[in-house]
Amino acid sequence: MQITESVKKVNSENAYIKTGPQPGFYKLERKEIIGYSLVDLAMNLVFQSILMFITFYYTDVYGLSAVQVSVMFLLSRFWDALNDPMMGALAERLNPKKGKYKPYILWGAIPYALMAILAFTVPDLGDIGKLIWAYLTYNLLNMAFTFIIQPYTALTTVMTADPNERTKLNSVRMTFAQSGGVIVALFIPYLTGFFGKNDLATGYQITVILLSIITAAILIYSYTTIKERIKSTSHLDPVKIKDIFIQLGTNRPSVVLFLLFVGVYGFNTIGSASGIYYMTYNAERFDLVGIFSLMNVLPSVIAVPFVPLLVRMIKKKNTVALGLLIAAIGSAMIYIIPVTEIALLMTAKGVASFGYGILMGILWSIIPDAVEYAEYNTGKRYPAVVYTTIGLGLKVAMTVGGVIPTWVLATVGYVPNATQSVDALNGILLIASVLPAAICVVTLIIFMLFYNLTEEKVEKIMSELAIRNQSQ
Repeated sequence: MQITESVKKVNSENAYIKTGPQPGFYKLERKEIIGYSLVDLAMNLVFQSILMFITFYYTDVYGLSAVQVSVMFLLSRFWDALNDPMMGALAERLNPKKGKYKPYILWGAIPYALMAILAFTVPDLGDIGKLIWAYLTYNLLNMAFTFIIQPYTALTTVMTADPNERTKLNSVRMTFAQSGGVIVALFIPYLTGFFGKNDLATGYQITVILLSIITAAILIYSYTTIKERIKSTSHLDPVKIKDIFIQLGTNRPSVVLFLLFVGVYGFNTIGSASGIYYMTYNAERFDLVGIFSLMNVLPSVIAVPFVPLLVRMIKKKNTVALGLLIAAIGSAMIYIIPVTEIALLMTAKGVASFGYGILMGILWSIIPDAVEYAEYNTGKRYPAVVYTTIGLGLKVAMTVGGVIPTWVLATVGYVPNATQSVDALNGILLIASVLPAAICVVTLIIFMLFYNLTEEKVEKIMSELAIRNQSQ
């Protein structure tokens, strides 16, 4: 029986379509690309709900003060700084029978959906009890997200080694991911009103229950479509804490990409979270929150498919620079456009979103280059560790996007569900325009000055790794 299974496995591997003579250069199947990309769509049904609405939910629906929310977001990131690397190390040390990284999608589907529902539930526990509930559910939701997303992002390294296939895969993936944001932007503002009537707490809860059920169902289906073609042996040389620090100390591209993630996701988190405040209080058009949120994500979906062409024309580094520049211009436009010019404001938001879409299309396809660089430098291949180290920038960005806006709101005297002072309105304008633009500009300068991993250098590294691995 065991011999038969081994023969089947060999025959299956021989059946994979190659895209080149190099080891691991496999062509990905259409069904697999769609299935892999659906994971990110499902994850974003919840994740984008957090980015766009949870700050407003906590201050104006749940009943926490801006200071309480700011402190909670800040303390939560300290835990992420420990939890995320531990998850990356765990994924490398274990070797599940059904695949190195894909089983976590199946195992985490229901817990992730459940924690999303609990995070958007207002318990009748008094002020202290509600604060404790918010801390627990918010952090457990982030842990469930990490449990799935860290191994998931490392999957590309065992599906194919072909950079072009990886770029195509991540381009489709991010189109689906941003589509998840479109769904959230479209449905949450309207479904919360439909289900909740005059009770927004109930509206949010029922809406998130619906989105969470869809999320779990998609994750379970997607698990069945993904194939791991390249054998990973990281469990034979278990990753240690020192290996994480070695990666940080010797992998300059990983450090720069970490900062890039902080900048890009920080820009998006702040822009997403501030939109509902800006339209509600500055523009006094709460009825247009859904459309403004939609303009925060829909143009990004349109932009992502252009990324492979941009990469061929101007290379990866310049594609990143272009995305950051467009995002900065769009955000800055919001500052100078009069609040009464709704159509222009929507256009500016769309421009910023288009730049963000370019970044989403290229961002995750760069990380495999850092994985190859890390193996070249250290002789050890720990994809999940590299992805976790870089991806931790996303969690730091959530801190930036959560702490800074709520700190500004508290400083300028923001009062939930009330007419805002001039200082409060200026503060909201700041976090909706100037701050996201400034983050993009600083990130652009850092990335252009310090990122030095070109396509030519990656190709040379992969060739030398192939020779090194064949000689072992």
